[in-house]
Amino acid sequence: MPVISLFAWMLVIVSLAFIACMFEDLESDIGSQSNPNSQIQLAPEMGYIHRYFNKAISGEGLSYALACTISGTIALVLLLRLEPTSGPKAALLAIPVGAAAGSILYMIRASVCHVGREAGQKRFEQPIYLDVLYGHLVPIATHNFIVVICITTIAYIQSNLALLSGMEASAASVSNPFPLPLLCLIWGITVGAIGSSTGDIHYGAERAFQDKPFGEGRRVVYHGQICRYGDCGVRTSKDVVAFCAKFGGPATGLTFGLIVLFENWRTVIGMMLGGLSETELVNPDIAAGYGIGIGIAVGIVLIVLNTWLVKWTRKKYGPFVGE
Repeated sequence: MPVISLFAWMLVIVSLAFIACMFEDLESDIGSQSNPNSQIQLAPEMGYIHRYFNKAISGEGLSYALACTISGTIALVLLLRLEPTSGPKAALLAIPVGAAAGSILYMIRASVCHVGREAGQKRFEQPIYLDVLYGHLVPIATHNFIVVICITTIAYIQSNLALLSGMEASAASVSNPFPLPLLCLIWGITVGAIGSSTGDIHYGAERAFQDKPFGEGRRVVYHGQICRYGDCGVRTSKDVVAFCAKFGGPATGLTFGLIVLFENWRTVIGMMLGGLSETELVNPDIAAGYGIGIGIAVGIVLIVLNTWLVKWTRKKYGPFVGE
């Protein structure tokens, strides 16, 4: 049944999205690439010498867009060359090779960013710790590889959904019309943006900083006051990621997973209402209209629930500082 196949592939995509964003958030903790990184950058200027890895320049959205696009481009080139002889099995080689290339370049970029940023703090006596540099590159690359291979796989499934679901006759209306590298670019920006926005809450407030009252932003007087010492001595970014893996990473992955779930769910339901048959989609325009309508309805429901949650939180735990 095409409907069962579409829902099955949708669940595969949702699972990959959850894993991708969870590891994206944890990787950004390893490399101090999230928004609280500005405080890590400021710390030496305020007299706080630290051992955090420090690589943020363009932000998570753009850096993951770069890694995922490189992966998608290399994977597409290999697929175009290998698919005529090997068929769909070519993806088993093309996707990991593309993801590995994207992660290697990401690791190179991370090392250059860290050394450059720390060298810029020389006037404030911030040294470049070689053990911090070498000790964080492999965790950065491995976490990034998991993210990139998941995103590339999602893009591959979306661009070949009709073939994978046994609906070759309606490939144009069922599969995503965007090429693999463009889908990787879009998903790379998305996973980086969500990892940055959701992941920050569970990184800056609970491990790198422990003197932040509920509801209060970082006052100027606190700038650069990061927690440099942990349970076993001087803290590094790997200590932060060990803490965030308990809650921050899974919470961020759940956010992205739910977004992808609602997005794909409304699309499949729209296809069913548009006359999805065993071999083709009868009315693609009607299916698109239903899908858009369902998406708007889901958005309204989420806005209402979010408003209620904010009011309930303020009433139970507030008032916030300054109110």
